[in-house]
Amino acid sequence: MTMIFLLGSLILLWLHLAGLTATLGHWLPYPIARAVGVLGVTLVLCALEHFVGLGQIGWAWPLTSALALGALWLQKIECRSAAFKASERVFAAAFIYGLAWKFVLPSIYPTSERVTDLYFMQNYYPGDTLPPLDIWYPPHHFDFYYAFQHYGAALMGRLFNWQPGFAYNIAFVLVMALSLSLAWDFASRFISRKAPRLLLIAALALGGTGITPIMHLVADPNPATPPDWVANDFMWGSARFIGNYELRIKDQGTTLGRALFPPLTEANKPTPDFETREIPMENFGYQFYLGDFHPPLGSYFLLFLALALIAWLEAPAIAGAVALSPRLGQALLAGTVPVMLITNTWIFPFSAVLLLSWIGWRYQQKNPPDWTAIIGGGLLSALLVYPYLSGLANQAINTPIYPVRWMDHTPVLRFIAFLWPMLVLLGLALLEKRARPLALMLVIAFGAMLVISEFIYVQDPSGGKFIRTNTTMKWWGWMYSGALLTLGTMALASQRKVTRWIAYASLALTCTYAWDTANYLMSTGKADAGHLEGSRSFLNDPPMRDMVGYLKNAPRGVLLENWYGDAYTNQTLVALFSNQISMQGWPNHVSLWHGAPRDVWMQSDKTKAFYHGTFPEALDWLALNHVRYIAWTRAEAGMGLPAWQNINTAIGSQYSWHPFYADGGSQVGLWIKK
Repeated sequence: MTMIFLLGSLILLWLHLAGLTATLGHWLPYPIARAVGVLGVTLVLCALEHFVGLGQIGWAWPLTSALALGALWLQKIECRSAAFKASERVFAAAFIYGLAWKFVLPSIYPTSERVTDLYFMQNYYPGDTLPPLDIWYPPHHFDFYYAFQHYGAALMGRLFNWQPGFAYNIAFVLVMALSLSLAWDFASRFISRKAPRLLLIAALALGGTGITPIMHLVADPNPATPPDWVANDFMWGSARFIGNYELRIKDQGTTLGRALFPPLTEANKPTPDFETREIPMENFGYQFYLGDFHPPLGSYFLLFLALALIAWLEAPAIAGAVALSPRLGQALLAGTVPVMLITNTWIFPFSAVLLLSWIGWRYQQKNPPDWTAIIGGGLLSALLVYPYLSGLANQAINTPIYPVRWMDHTPVLRFIAFLWPMLVLLGLALLEKRARPLALMLVIAFGAMLVISEFIYVQDPSGGKFIRTNTTMKWWGWMYSGALLTLGTMALASQRKVTRWIAYASLALTCTYAWDTANYLMSTGKADAGHLEGSRSFLNDPPMRDMVGYLKNAPRGVLLENWYGDAYTNQTLVALFSNQISMQGWPNHVSLWHGAPRDVWMQSDKTKAFYHGTFPEALDWLALNHVRYIAWTRAEAGMGLPAWQNINTAIGSQYSWHPFYADGGSQVGLWIKK
């Protein structure tokens, strides 16, 4: 039954996407039409729901399906064309690749940002007028984070009546597939042969870095480490080598590793308290391993959409493609920049750099852009973004930009070892500036971004060895992926054989990450495979499954769960998987996002006292916070029966106990408001 539901859901999704593609394909190339259709519908409805929430819209999918079928019927001649079929095949291949990752590893668990991303999505699920209730900090609103892509995922889930976890995983696959199909479209406009294009897309989708080819040569795995942990270490080590994985060289380093990356010693510390700076890069392909539906996914989508539009405007038309509409292409290109503000604000400056580089290049080519289209597209996009941005601007965390201090710069050899594929492609593309003038613009754009990233950083609450971590993690991955696609394309399309072969070698070396990827997928546990709702690992215990099943069918209300730590714990998972409202989310995150209000920590302390059965004003506190449900799980059962008895005595006059498991010494269940 699960597979039948999955197949039916994917057919329904494909029908809607194909209808959009066929309709907009009258004016746009099919990969761009598909992407613009998804983006346009989401952007318009997001703006509309800031004035009137649409509520539950699951009733609408039969109507939208009929519209999609009608569009395919009206465009039936175009749908039979070789160009449409080729575009669908490319998208299907990209979708299947992402779905394979999520099918094997679907679980949503409290590491990295999977739980927070699900929380972002579920704020939008009720369909209330935006900004919605913050389900981790009621009665406040969710208006402090750039979560436009999470709105889009929730919108899809609301339309198709999907559970949030299922929508989370399918949305991840969809955004990544849209991005890869746009990347293929860009490469196809310059590279005629399929094999080089496949190599380029493989390098992009796998996610290797410059350090990947020598990862196994610089440090030996700890013999006591289980094989699946070793495989996992090599996966994240390629992205987080500088200042993180490289620290293993001190104790486990090979001769080569110690020669290339000598460990920091007391003698060469610039200050007594200095720690090796952690400078990571999470590029496009790395996202498949990471599995988070986090804002970098949306920023990659907008990057590849902008690049596909530039290629459509500047490259010769692909055989069978629709006629070029320069004004529409330029308007859409300008429109990607404001959307970046609510998708991944960190990347907005570089999105603007890319647009300005293209505008400057157009003037250098004595072919100025159409300013009416640029301004019109940018203004329309900004107007649609404004309702979301107006709340976000008032609540956003202050993150000033500062120059990088001399001791915080990336060590030169590590910089080269990590980013050499991008540096090589910058050089190769520069050699193509005469044969392909667009290459010069791309070199200037991505070269400027790289220089900027080494001399300024965004100051967030992190400090010490993490002072540049967030900045490079977000900036480097974006520019590296864009450079790999664009500069790699320019080099592979070169008339010079030596240029092409250097590009082949560079890209092929990053593809050695395929070995680590295959080893990781083979050695990692797959007990949750196929359970795309993402909750199986948490609900594998029958009483917990019964509790969440009960709450899914119960009236929506505030659910109190115990404190297990300040972040990245199982706190809130019962509420998230049952579509309820948490009385409080992870304290560290809630405090950070809401401007460090003191009551976050006061509530956390009261929660601890309540679950220990030592809170005399428990009933007044529960009433004040409108708590409807109180969870007592396996974790609380370990606190002993006396704690449960104290709570039951204190609140029994207003809350009824609903057990899902009981033996002589422990209980699992809910207290429910009478």
